[in-house]
Amino acid sequence: MLWPPRQPPPAPRRLPAWAPTAIVALVAAALYARCVFFGFTGLDDRDLIVDDQAYLRGSPSILSAISRSYMHAVDARHPYWRPLVTLSYAMDSRWSGIAAAGYHATNVAVHALASALAFALLRRFFRPPLALTAALVFAAHPVLASAIAWIPGRNDLLLAVFAIGAWLSFARWLDAPSRLPQAVHASCFALALLTKETAFAIPFVCLAHLALLRPEARGRVAGFVLSWAALIAARCMARPITGDAAGGGLLDDARLFAVGVGKVLVPFNPSTIAARTDLPYWPGLVAIAAMAGAGLALPGVRRRVQALGAAAFVLFLAPALAVPGTLVLDHRFYLPALGLIVAAAEIVRCLATEPRVFAAFAGVTLCVLGGLTLARETSFVNQKAFARDAVAASPHCGLAHLALGRSYQTEGASDRAIAEYEAALTLGASEVVHNNIAVVYMGESRWREAEAELREEIAQNPDFARAYRNLAIVLRRQGRDAEAHAADRKAEDLAAEDSPDPE
Repeated sequence: MLWPPRQPPPAPRRLPAWAPTAIVALVAAALYARCVFFGFTGLDDRDLIVDDQAYLRGSPSILSAISRSYMHAVDARHPYWRPLVTLSYAMDSRWSGIAAAGYHATNVAVHALASALAFALLRRFFRPPLALTAALVFAAHPVLASAIAWIPGRNDLLLAVFAIGAWLSFARWLDAPSRLPQAVHASCFALALLTKETAFAIPFVCLAHLALLRPEARGRVAGFVLSWAALIAARCMARPITGDAAGGGLLDDARLFAVGVGKVLVPFNPSTIAARTDLPYWPGLVAIAAMAGAGLALPGVRRRVQALGAAAFVLFLAPALAVPGTLVLDHRFYLPALGLIVAAAEIVRCLATEPRVFAAFAGVTLCVLGGLTLARETSFVNQKAFARDAVAASPHCGLAHLALGRSYQTEGASDRAIAEYEAALTLGASEVVHNNIAVVYMGESRWREAEAELREEIAQNPDFARAYRNLAIVLRRQGRDAEAHAADRKAEDLAAEDSPDPE
């Protein structure tokens, strides 16, 4: 009897083409899912959402959002202008109202989308296993947690979606010129310009991609240059760029880049807000030296890809140097981090020749990053956790002490609140601090001291309606009704400027 011939083993089942993208998005969402149950931190989200509900729930239009500043509840003349972020908060307010859950849920969803787009971009540089690992590193990176778990970090989340979309569509057009990727690129760039000032760096990243990877296509991008110029001109006409350039000189600005490299490549010192003096820059210098040495020593390194990643990091981070002040905010590293991940992945590509070794390395790296991220999220549970973590991470940051003072004030610990507010003033924080001190004094019926603080607040921030309302209360308590009426009228005038246009 003849035995039947041995059948060949069945071919391994391949995942559908969409599966890796779905995996990245699901991992990104799962890591931050519990943030939906977090509250507000009291820093910026109070001004952007809690105190701005009258506007957000008043059916704002794109025109009304374009006509107001981003931090309008604090200062109508504030230089930041991010109408799409404001409209996203307005959409959340329709179904979430004053509850933080809806705003957190949107942040998580946008992060999942940005991570999926990051995978699509990384797929253009690396084979699927490495591209998937690099995208998961982006999705799970603990230093980027403040952009997701802190509601005001949404400006960088939305910016990343549009910036990556613009970069990806530009790269696709270089491979296969057609109207669709060109239209997608222009749309993404226009939306990015309405999201955050860092969008001005997008054309420079695209030009770096062109020069380093596709120099033969230089004669075909005139249409892109014209569209960039037109969109930038329209953006500047809609809202001129204002504000003084910041930075402590070339050396200090170079240190900021080193701090960023250290935070991304050695992610063990996250801090939502920090003074530059509180952050070491030597880990970044070590990481830069290691990356440069590996790029020169390892055979097979595509130095142009590595250079493109480094250029994207520098270009996307550079606009932060023009922001007044000396603070380092981790959420600003969200988009620049993708450039460093590209540069680091190129090194890994040359080192990981054995699939099992690469799989083990990827698994350990992702587990460590995921664990650090889950631990990092606890800093955003509520106002108290956020403030204490901010001061612990950066004791010389005035804004951190302001946040802690608000936390103590909410708890009714007046003496501790005043001490933190005074520390904030000593360290250079001034916005709303005098108003907050006045509120503490008002609770203790110390009307003259409250008036002095409010006068100081108004001198520094003359468009702050809340300070005028508080001043009216203080003056009325002192029997100065005529002055109180004038303060009330000024507050009403400022509030009227903030009201949405009737439809």
